[in-house]
Amino acid sequence: MRNPETLIDAPNATPHGNDFVAVSWNLHKGRSPLGFQAWQAMQRWVQSIHADAYFLQEAMARRLPAPVLSPGFGARLADPLDDVWHCQATEIARALELQIALGPNVFKPSWRHGNAILSPHPLDPGGRWDISAHRFERRGLLVARAAVGGQSVTLLCAHLALTRSARLKQMNWIAHWIVKEAPHGPLVLAGDFNDWRNDSVPLFAEHGLHEVATLLGESARTFPAFSPALALDKMFVRGMKPVEWIPPSQETAWLSDHLPYIARLRLD
Repeated sequence: MRNPETLIDAPNATPHGNDFVAVSWNLHKGRSPLGFQAWQAMQRWVQSIHADAYFLQEAMARRLPAPVLSPGFGARLADPLDDVWHCQATEIARALELQIALGPNVFKPSWRHGNAILSPHPLDPGGRWDISAHRFERRGLLVARAAVGGQSVTLLCAHLALTRSARLKQMNWIAHWIVKEAPHGPLVLAGDFNDWRNDSVPLFAEHGLHEVATLLGESARTFPAFSPALALDKMFVRGMKPVEWIPPSQETAWLSDHLPYIARLRLD
């Protein structure tokens, strides 16, 4: 059986000029679909992409922080302390000298995980908001702003619920947040939407956000990684032109249960 730690064959997604390469990836807590530890291979793959922004979900904690009680749906969460929230995303950021914004979501007795935004550009963390639609799935919206070529680009990372009713509630809340907090300027919203029905595409289009792969006529199926049949992962943009949806190498199917979603964008 092949060891996922030895498999690296990422596409060449180096940006040029005004191009902006964005990657969204559910890390599956650092394990392959077969349960192998794939963390080091994931880190090497991320390093090979040279993206302008990485939107990571299910980044697993290496040591256990104290529980953070949810203040309720739509409320801002307290910022995590670096000395108690050290996760796989912080390991990537430190190894590759990237800026980072963190948003821990799930706190269990023996494991913790959450969202992260990484970028080589100056990054201003914009906070974390609770979008947990019910007590069985803890979810958050992570916000950051990157300074790219003299422009401020709003970056939003989300991991939505498994049930459709909960997802619709979360999508509408995110859309409301964008209208209120980031009504203008370049914006990228990416993550694991669990949205195989594509409810998010028309919903966010009403607010001027377009799904990259959909606009380019690509299927962008990312799940399950070994035989992708569902387009669960999404990337919405405003003030940026989708140039290319980059099919991930099949080697990445050995690294997580989701394939990474890779897009080349261009700042207007």
